[in-house]
Amino acid sequence: MGKKSIGFGFRGWMVLIYQFLAFICYVTINNFGQNVMANVNAGTLGWNPTLVPIIYTIATIVSVILQFIFGKKIANSGKVRNLSIAFLGIAVVLTVFSAVYKSNYAVWLIVWGLSVLFSIVGATFFVSTIVGQWFPRRKGTVMGIATLAFPVINGVGLTVFSNTLKNARGNMLIAWLPWLVIDVIAILICLLFIKEYPEQCGAYPDNDKSMTPDVAKALMEKQQEARKKSVWNIKNMARTADFWLITVPQGILLLGSIGAMTQVMTIMAQFGFVVDHATTAVGGVIFLANAAIACLGSWILGMIDTRLGTKIAIVISGVFMIASGILCFAGTVSHLAPVFLVGFACLQIFMGASSNFTVSSAAQYWRREDFPSAFSFINPLANLISAFGPMVVAGIGVAAGFHVVWIVIGILGATATALALLFKPARILACDKKYRREAGLPEEGLSKSAAEVMGEK
Repeated sequence: MGKKSIGFGFRGWMVLIYQFLAFICYVTINNFGQNVMANVNAGTLGWNPTLVPIIYTIATIVSVILQFIFGKKIANSGKVRNLSIAFLGIAVVLTVFSAVYKSNYAVWLIVWGLSVLFSIVGATFFVSTIVGQWFPRRKGTVMGIATLAFPVINGVGLTVFSNTLKNARGNMLIAWLPWLVIDVIAILICLLFIKEYPEQCGAYPDNDKSMTPDVAKALMEKQQEARKKSVWNIKNMARTADFWLITVPQGILLLGSIGAMTQVMTIMAQFGFVVDHATTAVGGVIFLANAAIACLGSWILGMIDTRLGTKIAIVISGVFMIASGILCFAGTVSHLAPVFLVGFACLQIFMGASSNFTVSSAAQYWRREDFPSAFSFINPLANLISAFGPMVVAGIGVAAGFHVVWIVIGILGATATALALLFKPARILACDKKYRREAGLPEEGLSKSAAEVMGEK
């Protein structure tokens, strides 16, 4: 018999890096498309940057519909790894086209929208499903590291991109090239080192070597068979109150963080930190500082997620969302940059972590054999709510001013916190047993949920 390892293992690290790079692909396409590309081209050939958030919302809704219809079947198909490669590869091709094409705004919007669609499904569904299957109990720590991609791009990446574009005299392809190379590297890593399940390449779930490879593989095969009989279908999810109590707060957190960060250049321009779509010297330092704070926050909340449970991590994130709304509102109306920046730092803290909760909650509160089914409903619902983030923030900002945006974010943060506090893991277990009885299956599945193992109530 082997032993439990505190590390992730070589292949486990490859899975983590794959998720990190896939998130970079998604955030780059989404954020730069809204913060830089459309704004730089505004006023030429009828380009209107206010349409971009609407296209993002449409692309996200389409991705949600596809996940609801096909998600459970695909998640249990054994083809998730190959589909992740295909979707990220298509996103690369579409992004190259959108980087060089400027002739017709309508065509550009369609191509960019498709690149958003493929990157969302590829990065947040397919690759995240692989992570959940490799790390059923340590998913919070792993995703806390992987979601560092969000602050890295929103801070360092956005600064580098906007200034590279300025120095390249508007040559979009040159500005995009480093990020496209990163996407290609991600695909190569998956092709060379990653399988859909750790047992398929001699590795272990959570890098737990307390069982022999043969025993681990036999258990995996039993779980694959059990996945086909998972009682967690859309009907049972919909009638489980705690599914909504744990999922809606995740969507709200994503709505606030994605909505604010896709408009960060406009928001920061109010304080003179961004001029002509590029950060000033002071602005660059602020962006870097925010990135560092967000990285620290994402990692800490990931550790809290693993050790104390996803519910606690979501509640803490909600408190930071409330603080960001209050402080950013105060700083905006008084035009006091220090107050605003403290509030914006609160936003950074929960921003990265909010993107890992869909994986965390599905792995924490459902059995390993039920994880793909649970995730295939939790992830699209959270994405559906977050889809309206850029449109809500941009719409309110233009119509009423960004000070009103922060009021809305504070109220939404309070709502997310209250809902998460009402969530009870024990009720998920009770429903699981009830649905299994109704389906004629034994109440006890092949494995316990991480919440059961932790004694979470």
